[in-house]
Order: sequence, then structure tokens, then C-alpha cells
Amino acid sequence: MADQSKMPGVELQPRPGLGKLLLRAADEVAKLAASTLDRPWPAAINRAAGEADARTIRLGPDEYLMLVPRPAVADLVDRLQPVLADHHHALVDVSARFAVLELSGPAVRQTLAAACPLDLHDGGFPVDAATRTVLGKAEIVLDRLAADRYRLAVNRSFAPYVEALLHEAGQEFGVRMQSP
Repeated sequence: MADQSKMPGVELQPRPGLGKLLLRAADEVAKLAASTLDRPWPAAINRAAGEADARTIRLGPDEYLMLVPRPAVADLVDRLQPVLADHHHALVDVSARFAVLELSGPAVRQTLAAACPLDLHDGGFPVDAATRTVLGKAEIVLDRLAADRYRLAVNRSFAPYVEALLHEAGQEFGVRMQSP
């Protein structure tokens, strides 16, 4: 058996401190939200923009998932509600719905590929790509933050299954779970 301490490894880190807001709105209204918040906003579907703790993912033509520190969620809602009040939209705090995991390390792509049908190579899923997909039998939102760093959001009830699946898929690489 190989010495796992010498293997490149994959690190899993739960991110319970991230809040999540879902905005459903037409392009013009989404642009108004982006300018109000003065933050990077993805122009294309299945793309993400912003820093790791202030990131917006465009999941569909009118669907945006914003990930921010949990204490900032109420502030964002307070800032957006008056600006969007006269526009057709839905703004929902989905922080309790999703569990978030960050995966990093040189073997992260191989670990994800064991149970995810996406082409995760640079040409198929470059940095700042983000989409809904599946990992095993769980629907996830997968976001590529850097060359060897991904973030996934999964329905909270599926989080233990996803963590166990990632541990199994990355076993040959030496998976380490970090504290949040």
C-alpha cells in the first residue's frame, strides 16, 4: 500500500460561513442589481465572477446565485429590495438549503471526475466556469475557482453522501478534511 503522506492529496473544506442568495431576474434587472452592489457579475451563462467570498454564478438566462459571507446576506437584501421593488424579480436567501464544500489540491480534478460527468479539463471547464451538474446521484452547483480549486454547493440533505463519495473517489490520492 502506498504511503498517503507522500501523495499529492485533495483537501475538502466545509464552508458553513458562506451565505447564498438566489436572484431570478431578466438581464436588465440583474444588471441593475450588479451595479447596486458594485460587484463583478458574469455576463455568460455557466460562468462565475468575483472573489471566492463574494462570487456570483450565472446558472441560467435569469438565474444568479450569489455567495457571500453569511453576515452580509441581510445587508445585500436590504440594499437590493428598494432598487428592485418596481421590477419583476425574485430574491431568496437559500443559505439554509445548500451546504458548500471547497476542494483543492493537485488531484482534485481526478477526484471529481470519478463521479461527475463533466469534462473538467481546462478546455472544457476553465477557471470561472460554473454549472449545475451531478456528483454521483446528487445534484450540485460546481464552480472552478482556480486551476486546482473547486467549490460545490449541494442540498444540505445530500452533503453527507457527497462527502463520503469524495472521500471514496479520492482515496488513492489521500483526502484530508479541513475544519471550517
